[in-house]
Amino acid sequence: MIDIVDVPYTGPGSDLDLPADGGIAWFPQVRAWWEQLRTMPHCGLWAKTDWLFAIETAYLKQDFWQSYFAGELHATKATEIRRREDQMGVTREARRKIGIRYVPPADDQPTDATADPADEVGDGASAASLQEAAERRRRLAAG
Repeated sequence: MIDIVDVPYTGPGSDLDLPADGGIAWFPQVRAWWEQLRTMPHCGLWAKTDWLFAIETAYLKQDFWQSYFAGELHATKATEIRRREDQMGVTREARRKIGIRYVPPADDQPTDATADPADEVGDGASAASLQEAAERRRRLAAG
């Protein structure tokens, strides 16, 4: 289990907005989801490919809501979105399954404004905990 300090992530990627290409008028539900997703404390563990995966999921959510408002409900779309959200650790249960636990910030722990970048990475995760996460990913990928 990797402990992640429960403070909004403000590092690289957290400033990404939903793509404006293609003239998409993003549904408010997708925008609200994106605003919550991009500042999840464990986003500091994400690589560029994870951010791309999240953006692709936003497109799927947009398509889901478009179908829904047109009177169509596609269980396969909903299932794929849920599966992707589980992989990203969107819910408490999803984070438990992937071995991430949010912990409250310690009183003596520096805030984002005073943190020494040499000691911590993005969301307050220590370099050791990031190494543990990388090792766990390698073990899971190996089967």
